[in-house]
Amino acid sequence: MREVSYKTFWSYGGAGVKHKAPLSDFLLDVLYLMENSGVIPPLHVLNEVLKGGGNNGGMSAGTAWRPFSIKDAEYNELVEVLLQLDVIEAKKNHRYAMFPKIVVDETLHQYATHREWLKAVTSKYPRFTS
Repeated sequence: MREVSYKTFWSYGGAGVKHKAPLSDFLLDVLYLMENSGVIPPLHVLNEVLKGGGNNGGMSAGTAWRPFSIKDAEYNELVEVLLQLDVIEAKKNHRYAMFPKIVVDETLHQYATHREWLKAVTSKYPRFTS
């Protein structure tokens, strides 16, 4: 699986913490990607986010990386790994893993943009807390 270099920012004005991790771990550090639902975004939505490169969060937390995208085969591998993830263990190292499990919801694949998809996810799934 692809390794991703990125920085996490936990507070305003901080220099950020550098990381290099497998794509599956990186995604767990991307704020607002899977929200609190644990729903894996469809490939086109995930690529929209990945191509954006994230940001330092301004006055709140954030995650930044060099923009990239993935193809079908890599996405399928990613989904397989995420579905087998031990969420309880992942929560020890990834503060945004606030969901009880990871799921694929193909009924949400119809949404064209990250914003539309995220709105549909948050209205369909309740918010969980860790």
